[in-house]
Amino acid sequence: MKAYLIAQAISPALLQEIITYLQTDTREAFRTALYQVAAQRKLRPQFMQKKTREQQAAWLIDYLKTKPFDGVTEQLLQLWLLKGKVPMLTAFLDAAGIKHDGKGQVDDLPEELTAEQVSAGIDAMLKDNTGEQIAVYLHLFQGQRADGWKTVAEALESRAELKIGK
Repeated sequence: MKAYLIAQAISPALLQEIITYLQTDTREAFRTALYQVAAQRKLRPQFMQKKTREQQAAWLIDYLKTKPFDGVTEQLLQLWLLKGKVPMLTAFLDAAGIKHDGKGQVDDLPEELTAEQVSAGIDAMLKDNTGEQIAVYLHLFQGQRADGWKTVAEALESRAELKIGK
């Protein structure tokens, strides 16, 4: 699932949580994304500077849900995951037996993941995270390989707690 489709499918509350995290904990990245979108829309930076934080967030959210800004959306979702959801990522990777740097970064992705590995990873993440947050991660994780992993796709399809866009 493309990043802009994920942004369309997740709840407004989760999308707002992600944007709020980016605004407060990764301000420079948020500002850069804001200006990237503004530049592609042929708007001057002053246009964004005049808006309140809430207006900036709402404006950006609207564009993150569109296909032309899929790359920006993917970057922001990855940043939220890699900076703000490290325990969730490492819980999955540890339970699935995937080597990582301790912060969720993986250098060598496995060719195959068994259903047991995926299930163990999901169960580990569910201890402290919502199914919706986990689904965002798994959809982006799938994008790390051309065809993803069959077992991850099956888990996203079959596990009710991982459904987004209900």
